[in-house]
Amino acid sequence: NPAHITVKRGTRVTWINRDMTKHTATASNGAFDSGILRPGQSYSHTFKTAGRTNKYHCEIHPFMKGSVTVTP
Repeated sequence: NPAHITVKRGTRVTWINRDMTKHTATASNGAFDSGILRPGQSYSHTFKTAGRTNKYHCEIHPFMKGSVTVTP
């Protein structure tokens, strides 16, 4: 949470699994993939390209989606 955010280029975003089940944070375009995050685990990715909206989803629960929009 939140599912959709806007960050500046060079920002490191961290996903933390605060649920009781496994999840992933997987970019729709293949740019990043957390692998399976068990409860309590986290994954970080630094967004280096401005002018792009990076859509992502959970591979285990495909209805769980979000995006990171990167500005200069």
